[in-house]
Amino acid sequence: MKYLRFIILSFFIGSCADLYAQEPMSDGGEKIDTELAEQDDEEEIDSESLIVEVDSEEGELSVAVTDNILDVLKEMFEEDSVGTRFAIYNNDNNITEYDETEQNTLSQKFDVIKGKDNEDYDFTFIRQTLYNENHKAWDYIYERIYNQDGKLIFFVRKYNTYNSGCAEVAFERSEYYYTDKGVLVKKTYDIFDSNNNALDLDKCWMQRETYSPYFNLSEFLSQYPLPL
Repeated sequence: MKYLRFIILSFFIGSCADLYAQEPMSDGGEKIDTELAEQDDEEEIDSESLIVEVDSEEGELSVAVTDNILDVLKEMFEEDSVGTRFAIYNNDNNITEYDETEQNTLSQKFDVIKGKDNEDYDFTFIRQTLYNENHKAWDYIYERIYNQDGKLIFFVRKYNTYNSGCAEVAFERSEYYYTDKGVLVKKTYDIFDSNNNALDLDKCWMQRETYSPYFNLSEFLSQYPLPL
């Protein structure tokens, strides 16, 4: 039953389609039909803020494998190991080499690292950054780790906005851990301000976009043909 529950959660959360905006709680005294309110609650489940704890040996193993890769990546970042960078610029959908001098016209940036973990297994890390037109209202960052078979095992959504209504700048971060079969085994969620102080989600308005984790590297590359 635990395994079935994770499959259901993986399908529900992993699709990440048509996520709704989290709006501030209303203090109004309107009378609301209970049955309709319950129906609305079911339709508007905030899947982004759900937290899933590891609850199986398979899950613990998958998380351990991913954390091992994250340790390797941390060392590479600390050593300033150079990966490969690509970009998409405004008015041009083609993916080209990243140019630091073209910040004002930058639409998307891709930071790519191909490496090996401590068990000598290959992995591919891709950080995808989507910039708002004025580079102020909001930005989205998606991080993905694919294993040696091109299966997604780790996905991160990062978001920041000046328009939350609850902080000068509000940040969201969600981490999704998957098995190599695409089963969700762990999920975290945090919302905080620029000083890393926790915020109350019910008092914030956080833009919720539609996105796809892309569970296979080939699927991601078919949408974003990076010359890897």
